[in-house]
Amino acid sequence: MRLGQCMLIGWLATHITMASAAGVPAAGVPATDVTVTTITPHAVTEVLASSQSQARAAALATLYDHNDFRALEFNLSQLPALKQEAVRALLVDHAVAHPVLDQYKANWLQAQALRKPLFTVVEQGDGYQVTQTAFHYGTKARSQVKRWEDMLKAQTFSEQAERGELVLSEWLAGDLTTQALQRDILLAQLPGLSAQAVAQLAAQFTSDKALLWLPDNAVIAALAAASGDDGVYHLLWRRRSDQYSLAELNRLAQLAPDPQATQQLMAATINPSLKIVAYRALVAVNPLPSQTQDFLSDKLADVTDGALVATELARHGYLSWLEQLVGASRNQVLQKNIKTALSQ
Repeated sequence: MRLGQCMLIGWLATHITMASAAGVPAAGVPATDVTVTTITPHAVTEVLASSQSQARAAALATLYDHNDFRALEFNLSQLPALKQEAVRALLVDHAVAHPVLDQYKANWLQAQALRKPLFTVVEQGDGYQVTQTAFHYGTKARSQVKRWEDMLKAQTFSEQAERGELVLSEWLAGDLTTQALQRDILLAQLPGLSAQAVAQLAAQFTSDKALLWLPDNAVIAALAAASGDDGVYHLLWRRRSDQYSLAELNRLAQLAPDPQATQQLMAATINPSLKIVAYRALVAVNPLPSQTQDFLSDKLADVTDGALVATELARHGYLSWLEQLVGASRNQVLQKNIKTALSQ
């Protein structure tokens, strides 16, 4: 985005110099000290819908498409102020309808977003009066440029990730708004990355302590799912649970009895907020894989989780197995947990 801003400033500076020599308003930025005129909403609707405005906008749209903005601005400057503003609004609508941008189009749209309003309308209400800009193309232009900048950021993310140059702790830094934007770009681009790029990003979570401050688990859960990295999963299960870690746990539950999914379901039982879901997902698999049986057998003797595991096994009909375990074990904690579950 900084590159785009620098190019914009340079382009505007050059264009202002060239336009001044030719007597043409630069990049659509009106001269200072322009009088603002109040018009009616009907006048706005009428000038936008007029055949002359529509025809002029259609003709100038070709100049926009071919990035001939000097000619575009010259033609606009020949129009009366009201019609010029209407045609600018129609041209911005054309840009929104054809959203593929380059730096030149983005520069022109940014200039439209920076224009001072030449016309306003007054809206009357019950006991109030509001003055607004007559033509709202500035907001539309700004939004279009913002989408383009976000697209460039997404391209930058993917390119740097593929080259192994992306530092996640730097990419995810900034204020809360920036963090959220960069996070969403990462999540959107992650499925398209190569396995090597994903593995390189995942490795940063086990080597860069600066990543421990992340406000939520969105990135960690996504990278864990994409990479299957045990270290990233271990970090995910150790952190405070939220919607993202729960969603990943539920995704794994749908994959059971896949061995990797089962392994992570067992690992997730270390998280106090997730362990009930994890145990229920493990017990729900029928028949129980031997790996899961061994894990649950050990947990039945656990002081903290044994009663929960015994209850879930009893609820899912594993009564005979529980009775066999009671008869075969001398562990008092296990016997108590199972007997309590069977009695219920």
